Amino acid sequence: MMSLLWKLVLFLLLSLTGIILFTSLPVLIFDYSILMNNTRLIDTGQMTNNSFLVNSIVFQPLAYWDQIKTTVIQLIDITNTTFYNGGINKPLLPMLMEVYPQSITFLIGGLFLSLLFGISFTILYMIFPIFVRNFIKKCILAIETLPDVFVIILVQLAVIWVYKNTGLLMFNIVNVYKTKAYFLPTLAISILPTLYVIKYLILTMEEESTKIYVEFAKGKGLKNIYILLAYVLKNTAAQLFGQLKNIFWILLSNLLMLEIIFNIYGITRFVADYGVENPHLAAICLIAIFLPFFVLFAAGSLLIRRLDPR
Repeated sequence: MMSLLWKLVLFLLLSLTGIILFTSLPVLIFDYSILMNNTRLIDTGQMTNNSFLVNSIVFQPLAYWDQIKTTVIQLIDITNTTFYNGGINKPLLPMLMEVYPQSITFLIGGLFLSLLFGISFTILYMIFPIFVRNFIKKCILAIETLPDVFVIILVQLAVIWVYKNTGLLMFNIVNVYKTKAYFLPTLAISILPTLYVIKYLILTMEEESTKIYVEFAKGKGLKNIYILLAYVLKNTAAQLFGQLKNIFWILLSNLLMLEIIFNIYGITRFVADYGVENPHLAAICLIAIFLPFFVLFAAGSLLIRRLDPR
């Protein structure tokens, strides 16, 4: 147990260090002092023609180190952290608390929906006859060939079609004024991770079903559904937990696109708008996204180790 704790602490420290080093990287190869001076001149109206501006590639290890220290200080003193916006420095925390909750809701909600739908569908899949299984595999393969943005737009169009033909608006399809869309974006972002979970579980559960203990259980007269739930699913659950990192990356890679399509000003759009001018802002936002998933992963790892000390 202690070795696992040390591994988790090391993973946390390396992840935080990697985020800070990565988000500070532009300062290493671009002269940010010139960039910020030109940005301020443009924002204050002192410069109107910026077509002649060129920021050449340079190598500035000292500026890079200074930016790393600045990011660490801003992260520690988060209540007083500011970011540059339109010629002035604004407090970061109030803006972060405005854009963060909805985005993290989509990520965590998408994770739980993908696990719920993926596990439920795979259990049904294992009950179906072979010819139905083969058809399902072909359908999954066909859906995976569609671009991510197309899948998300299809979900929106499906809700619009239902509303047009029945007059029933099941969910808000975009953010409009004070009305926020929650369930539909969460459902949309969970589709591709769900397919990933289904494919992975199909592979592992079909392999698990060929093992000797399953044949032995069948020989004792146990029903297939009982064997599936009590033995096969239990033995594949730990393996599925190991895929949470991949599921997280699928969710995160689709978050910006989701926020644009659903007209949601979330944390990834906030980083896209201001992260270039404020490397410390990008680091703080990425850490804010990373930490809840690290807590889930760490808690799950400790629980699995406690239930199965092997």
